Amino acid sequence: MPTAATAVAHEIRDPLLQERAVDGLLHSLLGEDPVTAQKATCDAISGIVGSDQPTPAELDALLSLELHAQQTSGELLKRYVDGDGALRAFNLQDWIAALRLSKKFYQGYERMLRHTQQTSDHYWLAHAHFVVVRMFHHRQVEFLLRFIRFKKRIPGQWKEIHEAYKYALMRGIAMHSIAGDDDSREAATTLEQQYIRLLLLEVINNGQFAPRDALWADAWFSRWARMLRLEWRETNGGVRITNRGFVVDLDGTDGLRRTGTVTPRNPLHLDPTPLQALFDKELATLTSAEASHDASTHAERAGKIALLRKLSGIYAPVSVRVIRRGEREPVALSIQMVTGLSSIIQILREEAGRHAAPAAMAEPRAEEIAVSPLGLSTDFPAMPTTDGAGLARTTGGGPSATAQQAWQLRDRSESGARLRGQIDDLNRIIPGSLVAIRERADAPWTISVVRRFRRLMVNFVEIGVEHLGRRPSVVKIVAKPSAQGSAPGEYANGRFVALYLPPSESQPVMPIRTLLLPARKFDADGRITLLSSNSTHTLRLNEPIQQQFEYLWASFTVVDSGSIAEGAKAVAAAHP
Repeated sequence: MPTAATAVAHEIRDPLLQERAVDGLLHSLLGEDPVTAQKATCDAISGIVGSDQPTPAELDALLSLELHAQQTSGELLKRYVDGDGALRAFNLQDWIAALRLSKKFYQGYERMLRHTQQTSDHYWLAHAHFVVVRMFHHRQVEFLLRFIRFKKRIPGQWKEIHEAYKYALMRGIAMHSIAGDDDSREAATTLEQQYIRLLLLEVINNGQFAPRDALWADAWFSRWARMLRLEWRETNGGVRITNRGFVVDLDGTDGLRRTGTVTPRNPLHLDPTPLQALFDKELATLTSAEASHDASTHAERAGKIALLRKLSGIYAPVSVRVIRRGEREPVALSIQMVTGLSSIIQILREEAGRHAAPAAMAEPRAEEIAVSPLGLSTDFPAMPTTDGAGLARTTGGGPSATAQQAWQLRDRSESGARLRGQIDDLNRIIPGSLVAIRERADAPWTISVVRRFRRLMVNFVEIGVEHLGRRPSVVKIVAKPSAQGSAPGEYANGRFVALYLPPSESQPVMPIRTLLLPARKFDADGRITLLSSNSTHTLRLNEPIQQQFEYLWASFTVVDSGSIAEGAKAVAAAHP
């Protein structure tokens, strides 16, 4: 049944009612769900661009719709990546709605550009730069959407973009300014800046970055594109490209490439040197004392800091060579894998209950810590398992069978491995996700983090993982709320379970003891209590080695150890 907004959208097909219908549509969309707003807006665009020849009134109507659609598109993107109170993150309907909205606007402006290229009408020639900028904006949104679903580049799209930019260069309008997409005066406002923003984003669409990373990076690029220029480097002998920076071939079907890696026919050069100062400035802001008082969480700041450091190397003026920590050994093995901290905890708890010896563990010395498999009570719940286990093929039986997957190990080294498998939910193994792998049922688990993700075809993928530690154990943790407090419902009783990784001398080498804890607001240098079978340990958390939105990985120092009775007192003291 059509909504009121959709019904109003159909009136736009009548040119005599167009202006009034657009106003009515925008009013009817107030408070609508973003998916409903997207559908009504797409219907309205179809009505606006349905005539044989575009008119100035149609361009005005399209611009009026876009002012509202920017908010709808932003809401869909954010809801897809972060979820909301009603929907979990990575809801495919939100992604599809945002993609359709972006494509519909692009098609509308593309039609108007074709008309502009074929007419001598002063109005359309005067608005040509504006039309192309809007086209580039919506192509940028589409590229961002493809990025967060790990979609491959489409050469035909790049060819369209390059042709539109060449037209702008020929007309001398590439540097004409228009109002930005937001209220920031620092946002990209010229066609060249929008083009550079597109080029920068596609450089990192290589499977190494999570959807949230893509949103952060694109927001920075929208401001930083103003500091960069595309230039021809010519001599009397012809085109000359330096060995620094990047190059884009306007006659090609790709985005930016490192100079020296391609032979472009119609090249423009991009010197990324100004980005290095911008990376440093942003890092200084995020690591300042004032940053701990802003609205962002510690996990968000840690994620942005890690991302900026990666980007600094990727966009360095001279290519930075990454040296592997170990040689890869080709293999062909079928292995077991579990994805996500909550599922890993669940598997370990079930295996501990089935196989662990009931013998009590000897109490460790204060400077040591030993952890035995524990039968954990419901007072210490694991993180809840979300929908979409990301199955390849289930193995074994029992409640945990759906969490175990069969993957093919293609090569490995002391520090990591490359695996292939089939999935039904790609977002369970995006870069930054935790996985546990082992070669056979009686082998110890190795905890790893996904570093690279590549779609091979449909739901068949390849991932690269870096090992964090071996022989993980589930442990009970009691923690006081941090100085900043906890979010509502975020382990309000301060009790939860975590993973303990003992020191390892091989594959991977990790000389220190570490913990993988569910993401929450821990204070640096904060104290937590670890409950063992018959003893307790007060630990001081060190600076995180790595922090994602799902988990925190940190080393620790044992401050004190005591009996289980003393542990009960610690629990009571933490929660009077």
